[in-house]
Amino acid sequence: MQTLNRIALIKLNIMMMKKIFFLLCFSFQLVYSQIGDWEVAHPVGEPVTLSGNFAELRRNHFHGGIDFRTGGVENKPIYSLDEGYVAKVSISGKGYGKLVYINHPNGYTTLYAHLNGFVPGLDSIVRAKQYEKQSFEIEIELQPNEYKVKKGEQFAISGNTGGSRGPHLHFEVRKTDDYTLLNPMDLNKYFQLEDRRSPRILAVKIYGLNDNGVVNNVKEKKFQAATVARNRTLQGGSAINAWGEIGFSVRAYDYMTGTGFFYGPRIVKLYVDDNLISEVNINNIKFCDSRALNSFIDYSQFIRTGEYYMKSFRDANCPLSIYKDTESKGICHITEERPYHVRYEVYDDFGLKDIVSFTIQGKQSEIPKSRKNYFCLLPCKENQFFDQKDFLIYFPENALYTDLCLDYKKTTSPKFKSSVYEIGNSETPLHAFCDITIKIDKDSIEDKSKYFIAKLNSNNIITGSAGGVYVDGFMVGKINTFGKYAVAVDTGKPMITAVNTTDLRRRPYLKFRIMDGLSGLSRYDGYIDGEWILFEYDAKTNTITYRMDKKRIAQNKNHDFKLVVTDLCGNSATYAKTIYW
Repeated sequence: MQTLNRIALIKLNIMMMKKIFFLLCFSFQLVYSQIGDWEVAHPVGEPVTLSGNFAELRRNHFHGGIDFRTGGVENKPIYSLDEGYVAKVSISGKGYGKLVYINHPNGYTTLYAHLNGFVPGLDSIVRAKQYEKQSFEIEIELQPNEYKVKKGEQFAISGNTGGSRGPHLHFEVRKTDDYTLLNPMDLNKYFQLEDRRSPRILAVKIYGLNDNGVVNNVKEKKFQAATVARNRTLQGGSAINAWGEIGFSVRAYDYMTGTGFFYGPRIVKLYVDDNLISEVNINNIKFCDSRALNSFIDYSQFIRTGEYYMKSFRDANCPLSIYKDTESKGICHITEERPYHVRYEVYDDFGLKDIVSFTIQGKQSEIPKSRKNYFCLLPCKENQFFDQKDFLIYFPENALYTDLCLDYKKTTSPKFKSSVYEIGNSETPLHAFCDITIKIDKDSIEDKSKYFIAKLNSNNIITGSAGGVYVDGFMVGKINTFGKYAVAVDTGKPMITAVNTTDLRRRPYLKFRIMDGLSGLSRYDGYIDGEWILFEYDAKTNTITYRMDKKRIAQNKNHDFKLVVTDLCGNSATYAKTIYW
């Protein structure tokens, strides 16, 4: 009965996930035009430089737009690119921060992120909804007649909210119908960005692929790029031997005139003996495919060193449409004992390029085979259950980029309410959330809401939470990374530290630092004289701030203030005092 209940719950979650995925990706086969003929206004009102470019490689995603610098300051006016209406406002202490979507009549949507706030008319709509829902973090969808904007009309002010690491405007262009991310640099005649600096190839990795190739007697090897006698080549490139199926990846950055920032390249071409074997154009990425960056890069290398190597061969189940179809599919077959002449070309948005050429000597070699002691083999294009009775994980269709030799290990630990389950390898990426179910071996507490699924490091220290709900002696949650998991208990209260609660006439804001080291924060609620007030959350600093509002809070008198912070297991901490305002 227990197994039936947990399977039924998981299957219900699967159906919901498929519906959401369909809504995001229903028009996969459409081919989209460029946006260069669109006449637009400048979103920050004047020519500036960029701190980030389109489809730059970021952790778990492609950068969805371009980042306009705002001179290191906040609260600059932000203008609508063209006429349209505000379709959605999303507010979070993480990610995009304060974000506005504007739909335009031509079928495009523009996004403006990390905002500090909005002009009064839009701000009143947003605040009313936040107070109605009693939540800072909110997503509001507006009708076409609720808040219209004209081309070049100010609707917001710039900021540094969410995951931003400095004041700027993050700006995106998407197709309205399916949220395909388009390159805003196609509108550069209006942005007036200049560039006379070429991209630069920093290093190349060479791989023996599919147990059918070897390079210098190993599976993979890195070579740094260098300039030798004015020629761009590889350090140690005169001694590269390979045999069998060989793949390549490249580490490269782009640069722009007038800034010290570095960016992502746009086009990567790979030639062998002057034949194009791979071409990647990092453009027009569907929003729902952005996480597939982890398939495009050498994910294992990134996890180990933080370096982004862009693969010129495609994983069997990679959903990205950035690859040009070539006969060799990015794989070089070295089957003759002769020199193979290889050339990498990397281009930026302005057509500037860097070229690195090197030679691989074909040399017949013994090819070592991979280990065969994995637990089971998972096909990448099928949905499947991995069920060990006390541990269950469901892989939805297309959760994997390649067929996976799955590792699995179970160990006991007195620290947790279940065994510790090590599933897969942290250097293998997942494209989608997977349902995970863990049996509670020591079901010893009456309040089951205090259980959660903990993510552990190699020393069994809790580093995160996969949440979860209790179902008949099991915890059911979701994960999107492989690693170690166990059921833990959280009965501790979140931590509240006052940063500013006094002298409010001179510093008219309440500010606190809030944290929870186990299951994670769920919500935070402040009250003055029993009325809910709007605290704004900043995940970068773990702080919440309420700016005293003369329209809501009477001045020159004492007030009863209370703050309640709750974690995901329902534990609450309360801070209360009398304040004078």
